Amino acid sequence: MITEVRRTEPGEALLAELKGLKEQGYNVLIDLTAIDWSAVSRGPKGDSSDNLKRAVPAERLNDVHTIASAEGEEYGTPKMPERLSPEQAKFYEPRPERFEVVYRLAKIDPATGVDGGRVEVRAYVPEGEAVLRTAAGLWPIADWLEREIWDMFGVKFADRPDIKRLLLYEQFEGHPLRKDYPITKRQPLIGPANADLPDRPTFNLIKPTVKFE
Repeated sequence: MITEVRRTEPGEALLAELKGLKEQGYNVLIDLTAIDWSAVSRGPKGDSSDNLKRAVPAERLNDVHTIASAEGEEYGTPKMPERLSPEQAKFYEPRPERFEVVYRLAKIDPATGVDGGRVEVRAYVPEGEAVLRTAAGLWPIADWLEREIWDMFGVKFADRPDIKRLLLYEQFEGHPLRKDYPITKRQPLIGPANADLPDRPTFNLIKPTVKFE
C-alpha cells in the first residue's frame, strides 16, 4: 500500500529524489511505468495541435452535478459520467506534459521481510525530449523497466541513447501503448497479410479479427 506520493521535476531533480529515498532505506523498486495522458487532454474532435487542451471547459470541472455524458463525447475521450465527484474531476484536468512516469518504491527489511513503508514518485515528461536519467545504478531492475517504458511508450532516457526494446523486436515500428498508436497498423516480420503462402508461420494459421492495413 502506497503511504506517500511525491511529485518532482524530471531529469536531475527526479534522480536526486530517488537517490535520497534509497539512502532512507527504500531498497526495492517495485514498479516503474508511464502514463500517456494525451487522450484525456486533447481538444474537441481529436485536435492534436495542442495536447494540453482541456477535455472539458475549466469552469465546468468544479460543477460535479451538471457535466453530462453527452458533453464528454463532444469534447473528446474518454466519455464522461453524468456526475463527477471531486476525485473523478481531477482525472479530467489538463496535464502539463503528455507523459507521466511513476516510480513505486518499498522499504523492505532484508532480515525479516517486513514492509517498512512505500512511496510513489511521479514526474511529468515532455514528449520527444530525453530528460529522464537512469535509475539502474540505484536499483538494477530499473534497467528492464526503463527498457519497457521506451518499448511501450517511446519515453527516452538522456543517458541511455542506445536503449533496446524489452518486449518487442527491434524492427517493430512505433510504441503500442501510446494513445495514438494505430490498432490496424501491420508490423514487419509477422508474415504475409493473407496468410496463404504454403510456408507461412504458425501464428498466421488463424487470421486476426482486426483488418490490418
